[in-house]
Amino acid sequence: MQSTSQSFFSASSSSYSSDGQQHTESGHRYTTSSHTEPDGTTTVRTIEQGLGQPVIVEERRFDEQGRELAALPDAKSEGMTRRIEDVDDEDDFEKIA
Repeated sequence: MQSTSQSFFSASSSSYSSDGQQHTESGHRYTTSSHTEPDGTTTVRTIEQGLGQPVIVEERRFDEQGRELAALPDAKSEGMTRRIEDVDDEDDFEKIA
């Protein structure tokens, strides 16, 4: 029988300040999880988002000695970082007349 191990961490913070004239809001969400395969390969996924910002997802893989494995060929040059942003339907699809 094969076994795997997993761990998970999540944090979020927000703040609001007002001096009577203006107010400031800030917030940040951060989640990281890891998954280890029976062969010792570990995948670590980090997801973070600042208030009003797009979600940033980073996934990295490590061998059983903790050495980072090469990114997949279609990954961006800065590693496995991917940005996921909201898009307007009109930007992606033409309306059918």
